[in-house]
Amino acid sequence: MVNQAVKYFARMFISKGIAVKIEIPEGRKIVTDEKWMVFVLKQLISNALKYTKQGNIHIYMQESILVIEDTGIGIADDDLPRIFERGYTGYNGRKDKKATGLGLFLTDRILKQLNHKITITSEVGVGTKVVLCFNKIC
Repeated sequence: MVNQAVKYFARMFISKGIAVKIEIPEGRKIVTDEKWMVFVLKQLISNALKYTKQGNIHIYMQESILVIEDTGIGIADDDLPRIFERGYTGYNGRKDKKATGLGLFLTDRILKQLNHKITITSEVGVGTKVVLCFNKIC
């Protein structure tokens, strides 16, 4: 699923000169809905690409956790608590004027329906880390 989502954005990675590093153990399987999870991954990778001007995006797994980290502009502390609200775009979205505030809202709703969890941490000027947890222990 990760490879499908990354491949979808291959031209964008190339045109922006953004490197992607994928570290997922061979044969790793997660019980989920492929169609909806690819949608979620595309949304998260799209955001990482949109807000990363240079550097890289690193996607890796630890146990039943998938992490997507970027070296982008980051999300302001004031915006973080509201990023999953419908229509909320935050400072970066208002500045960019391409954001609708629906991507992370839909991502969160889909993941809840699939019984998965998402957490996002970020530091302005350093980057953003998205953690997807596929079991109830997280």
